[in-house]
Amino acid sequence: MAECTNEVDPQVIKEYTERKEEIEMYSKEVEANQQKLVSLQQRLTSLHEQWYEPVSSLVEQINEKFRVFFATLKCCGEVLLAEHEDYEKWGIDIKVQFRNSDDLKRLTSSYQSGGEKSVSTILYLLSLQGLTDCPFRVVDEINQGMDPRNERKVFEMMAKTATVKGTSQYFLITPKLLPDLDFNDRMTILAIFNGQGLDNSKNESFSIEKVIAEDSFRQSQNGRANN
Repeated sequence: MAECTNEVDPQVIKEYTERKEEIEMYSKEVEANQQKLVSLQQRLTSLHEQWYEPVSSLVEQINEKFRVFFATLKCCGEVLLAEHEDYEKWGIDIKVQFRNSDDLKRLTSSYQSGGEKSVSTILYLLSLQGLTDCPFRVVDEINQGMDPRNERKVFEMMAKTATVKGTSQYFLITPKLLPDLDFNDRMTILAIFNGQGLDNSKNESFSIEKVIAEDSFRQSQNGRANN
């Protein structure tokens, strides 16, 4: 032992004793921190299990509806839960395929066309119908850029899904609709007429029947002129 050696400097013994005490102190801190880490990991695992299963189940239900809607258009689509070791980076991935020659691609702002993004967006919103608590949804000109075939099918799906009793109300704002669309008694149409074609200087009540009659007359006249 160093104490039994006469040549040992007392300062060395002092430093040794202090260092030994520091090691014991830090060892206790390390042990305490390890116990805290284990406790935090257990709590994190518990919290993860509490919400992960319900969220995964909800995303899977959305995915099933999304796939069915896309299959109606003879296309492919899926909704996935994007997991990451950093919880702040978790999210929803939407993948779509509009052509047989393509693979499923992540929906981005640059890859798909405007019409394809519109179709994907409205079908995702329809997939949420009945699964999330939302009093109403507003879609503005969502049909712009769609080809007529997809626009008609999307409108049919929207009319059928959004008019189910007890689900969210939909407001579709659009400057145009395709002719001969299917409507039902649970739908309300509000037509706003404004522009140069309307003469507001006359104190006459507006008549939709009159507008339709005048438009039909103009079309018939144009048809005769073309013949």
